[in-house]
Amino acid sequence: MRMLLLSGVALAALAVGGPALAADMPVKAPVVARGPAFDWSRCYVGVHAGYGWGKNTNSFGTAVASGPTEAVRNEGVSFPAEFGPFDHDTSGGVVGGQLGCNKVFANNWLVGIEGELFWSGIKGQSTAPEDRADPGAFSRFESRNNWDADLALRLGHVINQTLLYGKVGVAFGNFRYTETHDDFPTTHQCPGGGVCSVSVTDTRAGLLLGLGVEHVLPVIMNTHWTVKAEYNYINYGSLNIPYPSAAAGIQSFPVKDTKNILKVGVNFYFP
Repeated sequence: MRMLLLSGVALAALAVGGPALAADMPVKAPVVARGPAFDWSRCYVGVHAGYGWGKNTNSFGTAVASGPTEAVRNEGVSFPAEFGPFDHDTSGGVVGGQLGCNKVFANNWLVGIEGELFWSGIKGQSTAPEDRADPGAFSRFESRNNWDADLALRLGHVINQTLLYGKVGVAFGNFRYTETHDDFPTTHQCPGGGVCSVSVTDTRAGLLLGLGVEHVLPVIMNTHWTVKAEYNYINYGSLNIPYPSAAAGIQSFPVKDTKNILKVGVNFYFP
Protein backbone atom coordinates (compact mmCIF):
# COMPACT_ATOMS: atom_id res chain seq x y z
CA MET A 1 0.00 0.00 0.00
CA ARG A 2 2.84 2.31 0.86
CA MET A 3 4.53 1.61 -2.53
CA LEU A 4 1.30 2.46 -4.34
CA LEU A 5 1.05 5.80 -2.53
CA LEU A 6 4.67 6.70 -3.32
CA SER A 7 4.19 5.80 -7.00
CA GLY A 8 1.09 7.99 -7.19
CA VAL A 9 2.91 10.97 -5.67
CA ALA A 10 5.80 10.57 -8.15
CA LEU A 11 3.45 10.41 -11.14
CA ALA A 12 1.62 13.53 -9.96
CA ALA A 13 4.90 15.43 -9.59
CA LEU A 14 5.90 14.47 -13.11
CA ALA A 15 2.57 15.55 -14.47
CA VAL A 16 2.83 18.97 -12.84
CA GLY A 17 6.57 19.72 -13.31
CA GLY A 18 7.23 17.91 -16.58
CA PRO A 19 6.30 20.78 -18.94
CA ALA A 20 8.33 23.28 -16.93
CA LEU A 21 11.35 20.99 -16.97
CA ALA A 22 11.00 20.48 -20.71
CA ALA A 23 10.85 24.22 -21.26
CA ASP A 24 14.12 24.67 -19.36
CA MET A 25 15.98 22.11 -21.45
CA PRO A 26 18.21 23.58 -24.25
CA VAL A 27 16.89 23.13 -27.79
CA LYS A 28 19.39 22.38 -30.54
CA ALA A 29 19.09 24.42 -33.74
CA PRO A 30 18.22 22.38 -36.82
CA VAL A 31 21.17 21.45 -39.00
CA VAL A 32 21.05 23.34 -42.31
CA ALA A 33 22.69 21.64 -45.22
CA ARG A 34 25.30 23.80 -46.94
CA GLY A 35 26.56 23.52 -50.50
CA PRO A 36 30.17 22.63 -51.22
CA ALA A 37 32.76 25.37 -50.73
CA PHE A 38 33.60 27.11 -54.01
CA ASP A 39 36.97 26.13 -55.44
CA TRP A 40 38.65 29.34 -56.66
CA SER A 41 41.83 27.47 -57.68
CA ARG A 42 40.64 26.85 -61.21
CA CYS A 43 40.74 28.34 -64.70
CA TYR A 44 37.78 30.24 -66.10
CA VAL A 45 36.36 31.96 -69.17
CA GLY A 46 33.84 34.80 -69.25
CA VAL A 47 32.32 37.85 -70.92
CA HIS A 48 31.91 41.46 -69.84
CA ALA A 49 30.41 44.80 -70.92
CA GLY A 50 30.72 48.32 -69.61
CA TYR A 51 31.30 52.02 -70.17
CA GLY A 52 34.50 54.01 -70.43
CA TRP A 53 35.51 57.66 -70.30
CA GLY A 54 38.84 59.40 -70.60
CA LYS A 55 40.95 62.27 -71.91
CA ASN A 56 42.97 62.95 -75.06
CA THR A 57 45.58 65.71 -74.94
CA ASN A 58 47.46 66.71 -78.08
CA SER A 59 49.52 69.41 -79.80
CA PHE A 60 47.59 69.45 -83.07
CA GLY A 61 47.04 73.21 -82.75
CA THR A 62 50.78 73.83 -82.48
CA ALA A 63 51.32 71.90 -85.71
CA VAL A 64 48.56 73.87 -87.45
CA ALA A 65 50.13 77.14 -86.31
CA SER A 66 53.47 76.12 -87.86
CA GLY A 67 51.97 76.21 -91.37
CA PRO A 68 53.70 78.76 -93.63
CA THR A 69 50.59 80.86 -94.31
CA GLU A 70 49.11 80.97 -90.81
CA ALA A 71 51.22 83.88 -89.53
CA VAL A 72 50.30 85.99 -92.60
CA ARG A 73 46.60 85.23 -92.37
CA ASN A 74 46.38 85.98 -88.68
CA GLU A 75 48.65 89.00 -88.52
CA GLY A 76 47.89 90.98 -85.42
CA VAL A 77 46.01 88.11 -83.74
CA SER A 78 47.97 86.58 -80.88
CA PHE A 79 46.30 83.16 -80.71
CA PRO A 80 43.50 82.38 -83.20
CA ALA A 81 40.85 79.83 -82.32
CA GLU A 82 41.99 77.53 -85.12
CA PHE A 83 45.18 76.82 -83.19
CA GLY A 84 43.26 75.05 -80.45
CA PRO A 85 43.72 73.68 -77.91
CA PHE A 86 42.26 70.49 -79.34
CA ASP A 87 42.30 68.48 -76.11
CA HIS A 88 38.99 66.66 -75.59
CA ASP A 89 37.08 64.22 -73.42
CA THR A 90 36.31 60.72 -74.70
CA SER A 91 33.57 58.23 -73.85
CA GLY A 92 31.80 55.11 -75.13
CA GLY A 93 30.88 51.49 -74.49
CA VAL A 94 33.03 48.37 -74.32
CA VAL A 95 32.21 44.65 -74.71
CA GLY A 96 34.51 41.64 -74.73
CA GLY A 97 35.73 38.49 -73.02
CA GLN A 98 38.30 37.25 -70.51
CA LEU A 99 40.25 34.09 -69.74
CA GLY A 100 42.25 33.36 -66.59
CA CYS A 101 43.47 30.99 -63.88
CA ASN A 102 43.67 31.34 -60.07
CA LYS A 103 45.56 29.73 -57.21
CA VAL A 104 44.48 30.07 -53.56
CA PHE A 105 47.21 29.96 -50.89
CA ALA A 106 47.20 30.03 -47.09
CA ASN A 107 44.77 32.32 -45.27
CA ASN A 108 42.56 32.57 -48.37
CA TRP A 109 44.94 34.75 -50.39
CA LEU A 110 44.57 34.34 -54.15
CA VAL A 111 46.99 34.96 -57.02
CA GLY A 112 45.83 34.75 -60.63
CA ILE A 113 46.58 35.79 -64.18
CA GLU A 114 43.95 37.12 -66.57
CA GLY A 115 43.84 38.16 -70.22
CA GLU A 116 41.12 40.25 -71.84
CA LEU A 117 40.15 41.29 -75.37
CA PHE A 118 37.39 43.80 -75.98
CA TRP A 119 35.89 46.08 -78.61
CA SER A 120 35.84 49.76 -77.68
CA GLY A 121 33.62 52.59 -78.82
CA ILE A 122 35.42 55.21 -76.72
CA LYS A 123 35.96 58.32 -78.83
CA GLY A 124 35.87 62.12 -78.85
CA GLN A 125 36.82 65.20 -80.86
CA SER A 126 37.46 68.93 -80.73
CA THR A 127 36.54 71.34 -83.54
CA ALA A 128 37.59 74.97 -83.96
CA PRO A 129 36.56 77.52 -86.63
CA GLU A 130 39.15 78.63 -89.17
CA ASP A 131 40.35 82.22 -89.31
CA ARG A 132 38.46 84.97 -91.10
CA ALA A 133 40.45 84.34 -94.31
CA ASP A 134 38.73 80.94 -94.63
CA PRO A 135 35.05 81.55 -93.82
CA GLY A 136 33.07 78.36 -93.27
CA ALA A 137 36.19 76.19 -92.85
CA PHE A 138 37.30 74.52 -89.62
CA SER A 139 40.07 72.55 -87.94
CA ARG A 140 39.33 69.33 -86.06
CA PHE A 141 41.17 66.60 -84.19
CA GLU A 142 39.36 63.32 -83.45
CA SER A 143 40.50 60.27 -81.49
CA ARG A 144 38.87 56.84 -81.42
CA ASN A 145 39.85 53.73 -79.46
CA ASN A 146 38.94 50.73 -81.66
CA TRP A 147 39.88 47.76 -79.44
CA ASP A 148 41.97 46.81 -76.42
CA ALA A 149 43.73 43.74 -75.07
CA ASP A 150 45.45 43.30 -71.72
CA LEU A 151 47.34 40.79 -69.61
CA ALA A 152 47.25 41.35 -65.85
CA LEU A 153 48.19 39.80 -62.51
CA ARG A 154 45.35 39.51 -59.98
CA LEU A 155 45.92 39.52 -56.21
CA GLY A 156 42.90 39.00 -53.99
CA HIS A 157 41.40 37.72 -50.77
CA VAL A 158 38.54 35.23 -50.50
CA ILE A 159 35.81 35.95 -47.92
CA ASN A 160 33.28 33.09 -47.92
CA GLN A 161 31.84 33.13 -51.46
CA THR A 162 33.27 36.52 -52.41
CA LEU A 163 36.62 37.51 -53.92
CA LEU A 164 38.00 41.02 -53.48
CA TYR A 165 40.95 41.73 -55.78
CA GLY A 166 43.26 44.23 -57.39
CA LYS A 167 45.07 43.84 -60.69
CA VAL A 168 48.05 45.33 -62.51
CA GLY A 169 49.26 44.62 -66.00
CA VAL A 170 50.00 45.81 -69.52
CA ALA A 171 47.31 46.95 -71.96
CA PHE A 172 47.42 47.28 -75.74
CA GLY A 173 45.04 49.72 -77.41
CA ASN A 174 44.36 50.36 -81.09
CA PHE A 175 43.66 54.04 -81.82
CA ARG A 176 42.68 55.99 -84.92
CA TYR A 177 43.44 59.73 -85.01
CA THR A 178 41.86 61.96 -87.67
CA GLU A 179 43.31 65.40 -88.45
CA THR A 180 41.16 67.86 -90.42
CA HIS A 181 42.60 71.06 -91.88
CA ASP A 182 43.09 72.82 -95.23
CA ASP A 183 46.84 72.25 -95.62
CA PHE A 184 47.02 68.52 -96.49
CA PRO A 185 49.09 66.99 -97.99
CA THR A 186 50.84 70.30 -98.76
CA THR A 187 49.74 73.88 -98.22
CA HIS A 188 46.38 74.49 -100.00
CA GLN A 189 46.55 71.18 -101.89
CA CYS A 190 43.45 69.44 -100.52
CA PRO A 191 41.68 67.52 -103.29
CA GLY A 192 38.98 69.83 -104.62
CA GLY A 193 40.08 72.62 -102.29
CA GLY A 194 38.60 73.45 -98.90
CA VAL A 195 39.02 71.15 -95.89
CA CYS A 196 40.41 67.61 -96.00
CA SER A 197 41.22 64.90 -93.45
CA VAL A 198 44.07 62.49 -92.83
CA SER A 199 43.83 59.48 -90.47
CA VAL A 200 46.61 57.72 -88.56
CA THR A 201 46.10 54.31 -86.89
CA ASP A 202 48.46 52.89 -84.27
CA THR A 203 48.46 50.16 -81.59
CA ARG A 204 49.92 51.41 -78.32
CA ALA A 205 51.04 49.84 -75.03
CA GLY A 206 50.08 51.21 -71.63
CA LEU A 207 49.75 50.56 -67.89
CA LEU A 208 46.56 48.98 -66.49
CA LEU A 209 45.46 49.21 -62.85
CA GLY A 210 42.20 47.75 -61.55
CA LEU A 211 39.98 46.89 -58.58
CA GLY A 212 37.14 44.38 -58.55
CA VAL A 213 34.76 42.10 -56.69
CA GLU A 214 33.62 38.63 -57.78
CA HIS A 215 30.83 36.60 -56.16
CA VAL A 216 29.69 33.00 -56.54
CA LEU A 217 26.19 32.46 -57.92
CA PRO A 218 23.79 30.17 -55.96
CA VAL A 219 24.37 26.42 -55.63
CA ILE A 220 21.61 25.79 -58.15
CA MET A 221 24.17 26.85 -60.75
CA ASN A 222 26.39 23.91 -59.75
CA THR A 223 29.01 26.30 -58.28
CA HIS A 224 30.65 26.93 -61.65
CA TRP A 225 29.42 30.50 -62.21
CA THR A 226 30.41 33.86 -60.74
CA VAL A 227 29.45 37.47 -61.37
CA LYS A 228 31.91 40.36 -61.16
CA ALA A 229 32.15 44.15 -61.20
CA GLU A 230 35.44 45.86 -62.00
CA TYR A 231 37.05 49.29 -62.45
CA ASN A 232 40.08 49.80 -64.71
CA TYR A 233 42.40 52.76 -65.25
CA ILE A 234 44.61 52.66 -68.36
CA ASN A 235 47.35 55.16 -69.22
CA TYR A 236 48.69 54.86 -72.76
CA GLY A 237 51.33 57.54 -72.35
CA SER A 238 52.51 59.69 -75.26
CA LEU A 239 52.84 58.97 -78.98
CA ASN A 240 54.10 61.17 -81.82
CA ILE A 241 51.96 61.13 -84.96
CA PRO A 242 52.67 62.89 -88.29
CA TYR A 243 51.26 66.24 -89.35
CA PRO A 244 51.17 65.71 -93.12
CA SER A 245 51.68 69.25 -94.37
CA ALA A 246 55.00 69.19 -96.22
CA ALA A 247 55.51 72.93 -95.84
CA ALA A 248 54.70 73.11 -92.12
CA GLY A 249 57.44 73.80 -89.62
CA ILE A 250 56.28 70.90 -87.41
CA GLN A 251 56.04 67.49 -89.05
CA SER A 252 54.83 65.51 -86.01
CA PHE A 253 53.20 66.20 -82.66
CA PRO A 254 52.47 64.24 -79.43
CA VAL A 255 49.13 62.78 -78.34
CA LYS A 256 48.33 61.27 -74.93
CA ASP A 257 45.40 59.05 -73.96
CA THR A 258 44.08 57.91 -70.58
CA LYS A 259 40.78 56.20 -69.82
CA ASN A 260 38.63 54.74 -67.06
CA ILE A 261 36.33 51.74 -67.49
CA LEU A 262 33.52 50.38 -65.32
CA LYS A 263 32.34 46.91 -66.35
CA VAL A 264 30.30 43.94 -65.18
CA GLY A 265 30.61 40.34 -66.30
CA VAL A 266 30.17 36.64 -65.65
CA ASN A 267 32.76 33.86 -65.40
CA PHE A 268 32.44 30.10 -65.85
CA TYR A 269 34.95 28.06 -63.82
CA PHE A 270 35.98 24.78 -65.38
CA PRO A 271 35.45 21.59 -63.29
